[in-house]
Amino acid sequence: MIKQGCLGRSVTGRRAFVASCLLVAACSAATSPGRADATGPRPRSASRPPALVAGSLPTHWMHGADDCSKDSSPELEVHAYNATTYIMRQDKCRTFEAPFVYLLLGTRTALLVDTGATRSTAIRDAVRSLVGRRALVVAHSHAHGDHHRGDDSFAGQPATTVVGLSPAAVEAAFGFRTWPTGLATYQLGDRTLDVLAIPGHEPSHIAIYDRQTGLLLTGDTIYPGFLFIDDWAQYRTSISRLARFARTHRISHVLGAHIEMTSTPKVAYPYGTVYQPSEHRLELTADDVLALDAAVRAIGPTLPTEPVAYDHFVITK
Repeated sequence: MIKQGCLGRSVTGRRAFVASCLLVAACSAATSPGRADATGPRPRSASRPPALVAGSLPTHWMHGADDCSKDSSPELEVHAYNATTYIMRQDKCRTFEAPFVYLLLGTRTALLVDTGATRSTAIRDAVRSLVGRRALVVAHSHAHGDHHRGDDSFAGQPATTVVGLSPAAVEAAFGFRTWPTGLATYQLGDRTLDVLAIPGHEPSHIAIYDRQTGLLLTGDTIYPGFLFIDDWAQYRTSISRLARFARTHRISHVLGAHIEMTSTPKVAYPYGTVYQPSEHRLELTADDVLALDAAVRAIGPTLPTEPVAYDHFVITK
């Protein structure tokens, strides 16, 4: 279903869940604004970047059911953030991961970020109904199964490229000159994306910044839930790089791939929950990225053995 204007990880390989977690100004150089020497050049207004294209986010997403045998939710919720940006969520009763999937439309190319946690064709069918005649590139926030299990439904489709899962495949697809320290620029046609490598949760993890909307897509690296870390040293470096980026770019929302926190600060749903009636909102902010950077710096070089809970996320092994 499409609501206009409202439009993981697999259990395998995940660490055991710990049951509860409480744990411009623009500095003016002109001394006399609006004045110029009669014989000199007139002052010119500083050029401003174009305004970000706005969009809307729902107050609530479909969030599973207390009794999934009686669940009547659709398999996929499709939300139109705006006319060229779509956010999809899979039903928690079909996969407790309930990952979010993102579709960005340029004038020439469409980019799909992740294909979900099931082998259903629902995401493919929704995407096909939206991309029109554009070429479709299917990429992934990272290589965990709940983000690429739907890849097979896109394989062999017309005008469709499915990006591989390895760091080398991601590096080549987006044109990184240096991995993971470089910043790649990717064109969709009148829509420019910046792509950052942010390994730590998983080696091929990326973040995608959309210059048109200011959306920063962060997969499983930061979202309102359990930030499972595979390589702590890499993760700390990646978060530092992501924070530097956030400080220097206009970010409307930080959008991750799951929701696992409740609406109560520092309190998460038990991992594997299929009914989250009071879940945290999807969107985070640039300040949350900076808060995460401060947190990992404060923790230091060794990841604690027990989860550490913050208002909007939980850092854990």
